Amino acid sequence: MEFLEIGGSENLRDYWKMYMPRVLLLIYVVDSADHERLPVAKKLLHQLIQSNSTLPVMILANKQDLEGAYCITDIHDALALSELGDERKMFLIGTHVAKDGLEMSSSLKDTRELIAQLVSETL
Repeated sequence: MEFLEIGGSENLRDYWKMYMPRVLLLIYVVDSADHERLPVAKKLLHQLIQSNSTLPVMILANKQDLEGAYCITDIHDALALSELGDERKMFLIGTHVAKDGLEMSSSLKDTRELIAQLVSETL
């Protein structure tokens, strides 16, 4: 299994279209505590997947442990996930780094297992 992480800064977004045709699963990470950037995250997510109606999508709502972070329901609404259609597998998972920073949180461990399962189903 090969993973490619491409950041979301504006100067890196041109690279996204080069890799999307080969993607088996899109893992899209948003900052749950950065309310101002969620409209941009929504727009970019919808653009990324518009050409592939069956591409599985996993959205990781990161930084759920921070005060003021949007809950999963608010993230779902802010990203307008109900508009993405019923044909694709879609997962919205709240994540955060473990308190000690050394060990992977249980939500990330579960996410890792789900990623492996989804990718193996598409191969």
